[in-house]
Amino acid sequence: MAKNSVYDDIIGKLRGRIWIYGLISFAIFCLVFEYAAKLIELLGSELLPEGASLITLSPAEFFILKMKIAGYASISVIFLIAIIHIWRIVRSRTLLPEIGIGRLIGVFLFSIILFALGTIYSLELMLPLVLEYLHGDTADAGLSTTYSLSAFYHFIFLLTFSLGLGFQLPLVIVLMLKLELTDIEQLTKYRRHLIVAFFVIAAIITPPDVISQFLLAIPLMILYEISILVGKFS
Repeated sequence: MAKNSVYDDIIGKLRGRIWIYGLISFAIFCLVFEYAAKLIELLGSELLPEGASLITLSPAEFFILKMKIAGYASISVIFLIAIIHIWRIVRSRTLLPEIGIGRLIGVFLFSIILFALGTIYSLELMLPLVLEYLHGDTADAGLSTTYSLSAFYHFIFLLTFSLGLGFQLPLVIVLMLKLELTDIEQLTKYRRHLIVAFFVIAAIITPPDVISQFLLAIPLMILYEISILVGKFS
């Protein structure tokens, strides 16, 4: 019964704020859409391998790509805001520990910093190496490299977003420790299982070469070890 009342409270309050979410989402969508073309041009100039080219396969492909970028940006921000509201509702109705607004803002900023670090790692190191490898592999087969505009940027955003989420690992583990959902002993005990999981995730997301898989799995392993170390002294 308590669970249902908490659930109903969450749904009711989120519905009450839906117009606020809508306005924020629309504002972010318009802002990002305005600069999406410059972002596409910048990423293409930095990441497209020499000798490769991009084509559009439909009249509206470029326009739809800009809409997707703006849409994903607005959804991501609204999701974060909704999570904060849900946390405050659940905490007020349960025995979850109090987190002041200062700490909440600190967690939010720390999450943004971690995501930014994952994005930088992806754009500056991982993606250039992966794209050059794939381009070279195609050239060795005697084929010319021409990417669909949507497919090329989908690949870039998928890897970048995955790394941004992966870099949230320290924050997730520290929060789990603070909420007593796990402890250092369990994290240490299941270290090997998670290392295997990291490589499985890397094999699914990255191209089928060992270098790309290590470029994704190794940072996750390092972040996991840092999380355990931080947890011991926090």
